[in-house]
Amino acid sequence: MRFLQPCETAASVLGIDYERLRESGIHGLLFDLDRTLGPAHMAVLPHASEALLSRLEVQGFRIGILTNRRWSSDDPVIRSLAQRFPTLDHARKPRRAGFNRLLAQLRMDASATAMIGNSRLTDVWGANRVGMHSILVRSAPQIEG
Repeated sequence: MRFLQPCETAASVLGIDYERLRESGIHGLLFDLDRTLGPAHMAVLPHASEALLSRLEVQGFRIGILTNRRWSSDDPVIRSLAQRFPTLDHARKPRRAGFNRLLAQLRMDASATAMIGNSRLTDVWGANRVGMHSILVRSAPQIEG
């Protein structure tokens, strides 16, 4: 059961103290996509999530997207994120392989990386199994308008 316990929880990705994470030695951030950065099956990334990713990138965090969502050529969200960040779709979380593959692409150690997601079973369990800091979010930013 301990593998299902997140290191911390937050209301959303917008409520995480990223400066505290940096001060504690976390310099890599892996984000789940659906129900974490935005609603499930979103066609557009919410502005608040886009602004957050841009701010974190400027602050020097290494960012990756790790999702079980399958990419298709007409998926504008994954396509746009993959142009900016290492992105692994159909990651088969909680299996270790996807986590380790994305960590290698980012050139990050698990101990210096946080996984941020909405699922205990896939995001938290998978992150904890590879030695990452796990953050469980309760809701995702919504699409404006």
